[in-house]
Amino acid sequence: MADKKDKKETAAAAPSAPAAAQKAPSIQIISQYVKDCSFENPHAPESLVSGWPAPDTSVQISLNQNHIKDDLFESVLTFRIEAKNVKDNKMAFIIDLHYGALVALHNIPQENIPPVLSVEVPKLLFPFVREIVAGMTIKGGYPPLYLTPINFEALYIGEIKRLQEASKGKQAGKA
Repeated sequence: MADKKDKKETAAAAPSAPAAAQKAPSIQIISQYVKDCSFENPHAPESLVSGWPAPDTSVQISLNQNHIKDDLFESVLTFRIEAKNVKDNKMAFIIDLHYGALVALHNIPQENIPPVLSVEVPKLLFPFVREIVAGMTIKGGYPPLYLTPINFEALYIGEIKRLQEASKGKQAGKA
């Protein structure tokens, strides 16, 4: 008899476990996509001939977020990568890539949404961006360019500080 009672108690406890899981904060990536992409190879084939030194590469990153509706958001990583011949300042290649994701944020407090969209979602998307960039450089005739990992948290903190300083500057100008 005790066995039947234990089974009933276990069965009764089971429905509360999914309810607890439903309340846990989560990020659901609904879709990932290339929003815009270009590869310019302005000095090919000259830049592909041996004798050109390894290019000096600069990477610019920006993050944009849009609220779509309810708990749906778009997060877009924008990369502009320029590789120049240091000797004569000729451009080897330019990559412009806008890589986005449609994400659902469940049970995340409102004040935590901006850092989630600016830090956590880009962390999830970055490996895909890295692969796309490496593939583009290979298809452009160059060795693969593997982007080094990015500290999105430091970028977010830096942007918050920059906005706070800008706000202080505006307030000081009004006084």
